[in-house]
Amino acid sequence: MSKEVLVTVKGTQTNEFGEKDTIELVTRGNYYYKNNSYYIVYNESRLSGLEGTTTSLKAEPDRVTLNRMGAAEMKQIFQEGVHNQGMYVTSCGSLEMRVLPRKVKVLLDHSGGSIDLGYDIEMGSKKLGYNELSITVKEL
Repeated sequence: MSKEVLVTVKGTQTNEFGEKDTIELVTRGNYYYKNNSYYIVYNESRLSGLEGTTTSLKAEPDRVTLNRMGAAEMKQIFQEGVHNQGMYVTSCGSLEMRVLPRKVKVLLDHSGGSIDLGYDIEMGSKKLGYNELSITVKEL
């Protein structure tokens, strides 16, 4: 199974002061199923601040792997209760990034569905806040 889909990515960041910032990206992407995992691949835009970057998500029942390649590079694994540390690499330099997922919900089938993530995020040794990421996939 492989198809072109409409991908909606909505991200909400809540900083240490409780202030929220939300962005939403709607774009075409590719969706496929391979080795018992669903994959979503799409290009980032200027809106996300990651223009020139391709994002791929590998969704398993209890784990999501996010991989960015291009202008910004990062690999992050989201599994409830499991800290994951990685490097966020941009043209301006690299930062150590760490996430602690509180919610990893994967509801995908061959026609589409959703991924919902909720996680604490730290860069270096500083906690930046709580992020929520909702990704939906719909057939065109």
